[in-house]
Amino acid sequence: MNHSNFYFYDAFDFDDDTPVFAFQVATAVVAEEELNTQGQRTGYRGSILDHNIVNRNRKEGELRLYNGYFAENPKFTESQFRRRFRMSRRLFLRIANAVEAHNPYFKQRTDAFGVLGLSCLQKVTAAHRILAYGIPADLTDEYLRIGETTVIESLRVFVKAIVEVFGDWYLRAPSEANICRLLSIGEQRGFPEMLGSIDCMH
Repeated sequence: MNHSNFYFYDAFDFDDDTPVFAFQVATAVVAEEELNTQGQRTGYRGSILDHNIVNRNRKEGELRLYNGYFAENPKFTESQFRRRFRMSRRLFLRIANAVEAHNPYFKQRTDAFGVLGLSCLQKVTAAHRILAYGIPADLTDEYLRIGETTVIESLRVFVKAIVEVFGDWYLRAPSEANICRLLSIGEQRGFPEMLGSIDCMH
């Protein structure tokens, strides 16, 4: 099924001033990634010879993210969260919980040495920031402590989960009533005749 002309409706937003997160981009990412990697994957997941191992201190990245945005009394306010994540904290957590329940990739696990791996929040935040800001994968490393390869994999699994979990409802083709309502919202916000927007420029 081609989702390229689908829209992510603001039924997923919880109030009128919540920006619409560009999940329509996710469908294109999934399609392109599947096309590019078809037949190229192998079952090998071992270490790469002469590969430089970096101790990223994943736990530090997890604590920084949690204390900054998701703790009971986070460092940053709800308005700062909304500005930086382009959605409310409640909406972000709803998405994170849904993809974690859908795909075990997002569940935090320990490795063979008993070391705790990346949290769901780290993986989802990394994928989200690439989609929301168009940043390169390795730019998330400094704050979230995630390597580039893992970020790319998190993005791939995340957008696929979004399509599988929310596609039938939130990425469906718009009805005439939806189109009229979205056009009206766009006009009220100063963007007449704009049906959908990724970043208020496209």
